[in-house]
Amino acid sequence: MPKLAVFPKAFMQALCKDGSMRVSEWIELAVKLDIEGLEWYAGFLEMADESNWQKFRKKVEDHGKSIPMMCCSPDFTNPDSAFRQKEIEKQKRWIDMTFALGGSYCRVLSGQKRPELSIYEGIKLAADCITACLP
Repeated sequence: MPKLAVFPKAFMQALCKDGSMRVSEWIELAVKLDIEGLEWYAGFLEMADESNWQKFRKKVEDHGKSIPMMCCSPDFTNPDSAFRQKEIEKQKRWIDMTFALGGSYCRVLSGQKRPELSIYEGIKLAADCITACLP
């Protein structure tokens, strides 16, 4: 398991929103660092195409690095249950993506604090959705 992995926080707009950076470009930048791994984000635009999953894993591994962890951002605190169910399905796919990339961990940024929900209600919704993803 890598002791140090990097996350492309400075490049999120380019990798996830406007596509001005390709994942392979970020990989080439990241592997130059003295690190063992690259933390992945489920929202990279190119990850929507499942055929890219193995391609990126191989590209990272060809540099002697790994993808130990996936960062995901489902919205598990949305008050609408149908919306949360769709987020659960997305999260399950991201767990499959993590496995395909060789990752061992899937970090879940589980939602937002909402003024219409108490802290307890928000935590319960997030916990229930995470529990639904466990199988």
